[in-house]
Amino acid sequence: MASDTLNTLIAFPEWIVAVTQRHSAGFFCWVITPELSALTDGEAYTTSQAALAAGRSLVQCSIGQQIDFSRCRLYD
Repeated sequence: MASDTLNTLIAFPEWIVAVTQRHSAGFFCWVITPELSALTDGEAYTTSQAALAAGRSLVQCSIGQQIDFSRCRLYD
């Protein structure tokens, strides 16, 4: 059975980003939301820095300004 090791843990206001390492597969990012849901993108990264950047991106996408789709048009 593969065992994961906590590599990095960073706290943002109301958010937590973690990086775990599975020696046989690489590094994984995890995000804990203000609602205490755990999210991951499911990707394996070769470095902890790459996994951490992915976790930060998940947080920034979640707390960033909402996109206004009302002016968007679909084209065939």
